[in-house]
Amino acid sequence: MSHKNLGLYIHLPYCSHHCVYCDFNVYSLKQKKELDQYLGVLLREVDFYGEQFRNRTIDTIYFGGGTPSLFSADQLGRVLSAITSKFQIARSPEMTIEVNPASALFSKLNDFRSLGINRVSLGAQTFHPIHLKMLERKHSVNQILRSFESARKANFEVINIDLIFGIPTQSVKDLKEDLHQLFILSPEHISTYHLTVDRFNRLHSQLPSDELAAKMYTFIIKTMAEGGYEHYEVSAFAKSGYFCRHHLKYWELQDYLGIGAGAFSYFRDREHPWGVAFKNADSWEVYSSRVTKEGHAKEEVETVTFEKAKTDYLITHLRMLKGVSCLDYEQRFGENIMISYGYKINSLIESGLLDSSGGVLKLTNCGLLYLNQVLRNLI
Repeated sequence: MSHKNLGLYIHLPYCSHHCVYCDFNVYSLKQKKELDQYLGVLLREVDFYGEQFRNRTIDTIYFGGGTPSLFSADQLGRVLSAITSKFQIARSPEMTIEVNPASALFSKLNDFRSLGINRVSLGAQTFHPIHLKMLERKHSVNQILRSFESARKANFEVINIDLIFGIPTQSVKDLKEDLHQLFILSPEHISTYHLTVDRFNRLHSQLPSDELAAKMYTFIIKTMAEGGYEHYEVSAFAKSGYFCRHHLKYWELQDYLGIGAGAFSYFRDREHPWGVAFKNADSWEVYSSRVTKEGHAKEEVETVTFEKAKTDYLITHLRMLKGVSCLDYEQRFGENIMISYGYKINSLIESGLLDSSGGVLKLTNCGLLYLNQVLRNLI
């Protein structure tokens, strides 16, 4: 394999409660011993991929979930020790952990920081108690504020706060108050997510109209710019110099390896010039059995074709506000983007959803509101 850098995602799926809107691969924690049992299997998977990727350099590590902060610093320290013994690690890796405000005590955050974890992502979601209850979040507003203060005191280099909009009964005024509280805290990075659930979810019938959700998103974009945050990806805003390096790997189709139940991976090598993508088994039973027997739990392995690579490139790069460089596309795929997608692109430009000035294809302000429509029309 080449010596290109590799992002490493570690999925820690346990939660004390499975929130009503969440569709990630999560397990409800019943007994603490489950955490050690899970890590025992996960460390076997680290060993397996440590051999396969021993010549790759890890420059981002992301502990996601689930609720990674349910694990102790000693437990995560075991994982990091295994990673550093099996992989080459870059000199200054970005290391992120997602935490729930309810389990983000200063002592635990300080211990995480002592492990070298330098970026923390707080799952605040909203500062309104009624909306926290609607989302079945078990933390309070005071816990959000205390966890943020604790993260600052622990000297994390970057704090991200997650915010959800489009919550049932939420108004633009409510959203304005959430953003006001965010700006008081002044985190380096903010992620905003439009609440979406499938039609069988009990919240589905209560979701605000598309018009109101679009109004909220437009308000977020305008307010973030006024507050000094750069909008660099559809749902991501950051102060200068604080883009999330790990998430950019997803949007720029860089290589990343996912370890843990339900984790996704994508990388390119000599055998797969356009990439290979796969995910791990979701269920604990299948994941643990497969890893114990084979060292991995790969499912849904896909060798990416030339045509699929072009489509994936458009889908991911259009999510970024810098858009698609027509020159970069041509250098990567050996053909002009207008030859590949000309009539579709022209139709979207005429509809006011795409802009192609300066040799860059990017979403217009209107296109940002209708990203899914743009992508459907392209692919």
